[in-house]
Amino acid sequence: MKYTWLNLLRKITLICIICLLVFSTTSCTNNQTTSPEIEITQTPSPTDNSTVNELPPAVKSAVLSDATKRVSKPVASLRITQVEKQNWGDSCLGLAEADQLCAQVIVPGWKVVVTDGQRELVYRTDEKGKQVKLEDLQT
Repeated sequence: MKYTWLNLLRKITLICIICLLVFSTTSCTNNQTTSPEIEITQTPSPTDNSTVNELPPAVKSAVLSDATKRVSKPVASLRITQVEKQNWGDSCLGLAEADQLCAQVIVPGWKVVVTDGQRELVYRTDEKGKQVKLEDLQT
């Protein structure tokens, strides 16, 4: 009886492998009825010129909180000078670090420029401010 169950299990496994191979090769074939591929670049695309008033409070708070820590100044001394809605080309907001994997998806978000009067901090965020990344520190 044990031998029969083992043969049945092998047959089922073989059938599953064959099905996977068939379906994976048919989905990879070039079909003329498919729509053209959309090329996603790492360059963010601005969706419009937004004002600071359009920036969601959670995004503003997250950006100012990070900026305060970086410049060691109170929030009152910081000013948001530029805000743009963006569509980032990956889940890392286009700022992947070495050996970091990023999902290749469009992430709606914001580009926010903050100044303390001496330097500018350029931030990239997702649309809710849960992910905040500094582009670079300029003096």
